[in-house]
Amino acid sequence: MHYQTNKNKFLKITRDYIINILTIKSNFMKNLIIALFITLSSMSLMAQEQFNGIWQSEGSSYVTIILASKYKVLNIHNVSFHEINILKEKILTQTKTELTTEIYNSRNGYYSVIKYTMQNDSTLISTYSAQPNKKYKLTLIH
Repeated sequence: MHYQTNKNKFLKITRDYIINILTIKSNFMKNLIIALFITLSSMSLMAQEQFNGIWQSEGSSYVTIILASKYKVLNIHNVSFHEINILKEKILTQTKTELTTEIYNSRNGYYSVIKYTMQNDSTLISTYSAQPNKKYKLTLIH
């Protein structure tokens, strides 16, 4: 009987040990996956500073002012000194090379979703949902 009790204790300790090892490995994998997700997320938001600056499209009286930090685009304003008007864009989505916003001009009721794509360090390409077949080239002026 004593032998059976020791065997049961041994099996219980072995079972508990295996469960603890599996739990530790499971927690380690879970933490590793979370760390990987955070790293990938931060990498996709990094380099938002490339959008930072004053951009102008040829033939437009508006300049687009984009204020960006290292991690995200903070504000976008379209300013026309000719029309004495400032339009604020609402940021919908952003990735490392693309930015989607919406704009509304209460003076004339104009509304559009704008997609900006970084072509290179000094050029943005924008498309407007109100004019889907046109692309506008914005050049960094400051």
